[in-house]
Amino acid sequence: MEASQPIAIRNKIVGILVKQARLRAGKSRRECAEFLGISPHQFATYEQGRQGFSLPQLEALAYLLEVPLSSLWDENHALPAAKVQEPVPMAAMIQLRTRILAVRFRQCRHSAGLSQQQMADLLGCTGYRIFQYEAGRREIPIAELEVAAEQCGESLADLCDEELVPLGRAELQRQLEARLNDLPADLRDFVLKPTNTLYLRIAMLLSTMKADSLRQIAETLLDITY
Repeated sequence: MEASQPIAIRNKIVGILVKQARLRAGKSRRECAEFLGISPHQFATYEQGRQGFSLPQLEALAYLLEVPLSSLWDENHALPAAKVQEPVPMAAMIQLRTRILAVRFRQCRHSAGLSQQQMADLLGCTGYRIFQYEAGRREIPIAELEVAAEQCGESLADLCDEELVPLGRAELQRQLEARLNDLPADLRDFVLKPTNTLYLRIAMLLSTMKADSLRQIAETLLDITY
C-alpha cells in the first residue's frame, strides 16, 4: 500500500533537506550509506523520498554532516552558513616555525650554559649541525628539541604556538576534555548537569558586568533578604 500524499510529500522534503546537507558537507551517498549501515541504493531511495528516513537515521546523519538535527526535517530551519576558510599556507608556516624554534633552541642552550659543541655532545651530533639548527637552516628533530627544552626547564608543550598554527578538531576536543577533567569533581558534575545551564549563564553574565552594577545587585539582594 502506497503512503498517503502528505506523507509522500514529507518524505520527499526530508530527502531534499538531507541531500542539501550532504552536498554542503561534501559527502557522497556511499559515505552516508556506510555510516548508516545500509546500501547506497537504499540510501538513494530515502534521499529521493521513495521511502522515509527514521529518526535514528536522521540523528546519525546530523552527527555525520555536522548540522542541527531539525534542519533535516524542517525546511524553515536554514542550515548554518558554511564557513569559508582561506587555505592555510602550511609550507610558509613551517618555515616560520622553524626559524622561531631555532631561536628558542639557541635560548635553551644559553640558559643551560652550554656551548654549541657541548650541546652537540649531549645530542650525539656534530657542532656544525647545532649551528644549522640555530641558523634555521635545518629542522630540529623533536627528540633533540625535547632534550634541549629540558635543559632550561621547559617542555615540548611550552614550545607549541597555538596562535600561529591552527589546531585540528581532534586536538581542540582533547584540550577541552583536559580542561574539564582538571576541574574539581563537584564543579565538573555541576557544569555537566543540564539543569544547571541557567546558573552558568547567569555566572557568565555577571562576569561581564562592572563592579558598580554588581554592587547594586548585591545591595538589592540584601534589601530583599532583610
